[in-house]
Amino acid sequence: MRNPLMKRLPRELKGEPGRYLAVFLLLVGTIGFVSGFLVADNSMIIAYRESFEKYNIEDGNFRLAEEANRALQKKVRSFGIELYENFYVEEELDNGSTLRIFADREEVNRVCLMEGALPEHTGEAAIDRMYADNNDIRVGDTLTGARGQWLVTGLVALPDYSCLFADNSDTMFDAIKFGVAVVAREEFAGYGEKRLHYSYS
Repeated sequence: MRNPLMKRLPRELKGEPGRYLAVFLLLVGTIGFVSGFLVADNSMIIAYRESFEKYNIEDGNFRLAEEANRALQKKVRSFGIELYENFYVEEELDNGSTLRIFADREEVNRVCLMEGALPEHTGEAAIDRMYADNNDIRVGDTLTGARGQWLVTGLVALPDYSCLFADNSDTMFDAIKFGVAVVAREEFAGYGEKRLHYSYS
């Protein structure tokens, strides 16, 4: 005996083609979206885990009101903890945003250069790519602050600022009014001690 569905299914499809087309498109779209999400998710996890070794990402950080003296540093190292200076200054820019400026990093939380070049001279800076996109800043543009100007030589990502939180207590990051940048070590050395924030990795 032949299966009765052989006649009924084509009749159903012909009777209400709009409904079945909508269901078909919904299924294809949902399956495609979820599959794409899972593929991207797995590749991002692999890249994220590899970045810990590639950029030598810190295990933690803290900030002090003043520079740690030798006795404190020796005490911390006695617990098998290596300390790295990760000092920064903050600069208010003419566009109403705040830029957190670090010296070019060579040991820990190394910089990922995404476009252009790292700064080599005074008056040059490489800024966070997301901050640059949100503020329509390109390589070759000039940033102006209360204490100087910087030529943007490159766009970078800092592994300890994968989300641009100005403060750990913030509930939402702000990549428009807050950004990070690196400058040449010779320029950073010229910043006065009163401006420094003593952050340690």
